[in-house]
Amino acid sequence: MKAVWHGTASIELINGQGRILFDPFVPLKGSPVPVTIEEFDGYTDIFVTHGHFDHIVDLPEIYRRNPDVRIYCTGTPYTTLSDKGIPGENLRLISFGQSVVVNGFNIRTFHGKHAELPKLTPKLFMSFIRHPSRGNIPYIIKENKVCRENDETVFYLIEADGRTVFLMGSLNLRDDTDYPAGADLLILPYNGWADNYPPAVRIIDRLKPDRVVLDHYDDTFPPLTVPPDLAPVLRYGACDVKAMELRKAVTVQPKNVS
Repeated sequence: MKAVWHGTASIELINGQGRILFDPFVPLKGSPVPVTIEEFDGYTDIFVTHGHFDHIVDLPEIYRRNPDVRIYCTGTPYTTLSDKGIPGENLRLISFGQSVVVNGFNIRTFHGKHAELPKLTPKLFMSFIRHPSRGNIPYIIKENKVCRENDETVFYLIEADGRTVFLMGSLNLRDDTDYPAGADLLILPYNGWADNYPPAVRIIDRLKPDRVVLDHYDDTFPPLTVPPDLAPVLRYGACDVKAMELRKAVTVQPKNVS
């Protein structure tokens, strides 16, 4: 199995039988991340981790370009995407505790939790309105009102080719959920907190993966996004931690294989 990062939280998984895509998103104007809508053509099966705009807003256009695509999501993004014009036959409702088999992937869903976003302070607000990409703010505000998370973040366990991947859409876990541990690879979104390092360490220590790769750390919807400092987590010694590189495949190795 291989994992490929397409910016933000967009992850492609590839096995010997096919591929699936998670959370495709085209960066907003002013972002230095070179991802376009054409990059998401040709996928037959797309999974959503939660309903925020940077995880679902481009799905209607992806559907229009790929009318046979199947989109798997929980109830809130299902309703949002339906309201945005995606027909019911293209949507697949999923729930926590469910297992589905798609393109040779065995996928299990767990109830995840969203990161605790920093509060908007006057200083932070002023930095937004002074930013060169401040023109994105009305669009972000509009889509944030429509694209809701509603406590429906999904933690995915994906198995294929004898390998196991944990894929998270946000940097947090619930205290009341019994998550599995010991995956070959954890795909960890390093984003969402004022300081991402403490929650990242808590998650790594709890899930005990063999390897960790970071996504969702890039500047894709300015002015709200600022690339975080990765140095502390990259130095974390409990397991191998690396930042994903755009479009560069990561091979999911069995445990203790470098």
